[in-house]
Amino acid sequence: MAVAWPRPRCGSPAGAVTRGPWRGRAAGAARAGCCGGGLPLRAVLLDWVTLVATEVDSQAEARVARVGLCLEEHPESVQVRALRPGLFEAVSAFLLASDVAVQEAAIAAAVPLLDAPELFGQCALLTPLVRDVLASSGNRSYRCIAGRGLKSWGEETGSLSDGQNEDLWAGGCSSEPPF
Repeated sequence: MAVAWPRPRCGSPAGAVTRGPWRGRAAGAARAGCCGGGLPLRAVLLDWVTLVATEVDSQAEARVARVGLCLEEHPESVQVRALRPGLFEAVSAFLLASDVAVQEAAIAAAVPLLDAPELFGQCALLTPLVRDVLASSGNRSYRCIAGRGLKSWGEETGSLSDGQNEDLWAGGCSSEPPF
């Protein structure tokens, strides 16, 4: 059975998305559907960058080393690591975004990207923004990313309140099913 999308409306702004979950909105103002929980599309895409960057950071490297693997043996990991400076440049354009969701997503994406040796000098500049995410973000994942970043940069995290400096995975995994 084919899905019948509504016909484009007359007077839609140039470049408007007229089909799919974002129809009728200008592309820059599109909001993600079910997967993004109503976040701006830009924030969802920045969250994706965060996920990609954390798959090749030093903590990921340590995790795979514990099971006898090496990220450097996988060309995809090497290629993603090579992209980190360019990704950071793109992400940094949104570090001071007026939309709080986009700003928080950009800061969270920048943290794992700064694991690249050539970007380590940016940590001191980003620390105040990361602390702001820790202090005010309602997103626990962002607080966790920011706390881990501050800790890896040698910054003090003990003054963070309400368990914001706790690692979500500190307890590790359980062999018992959750049911």
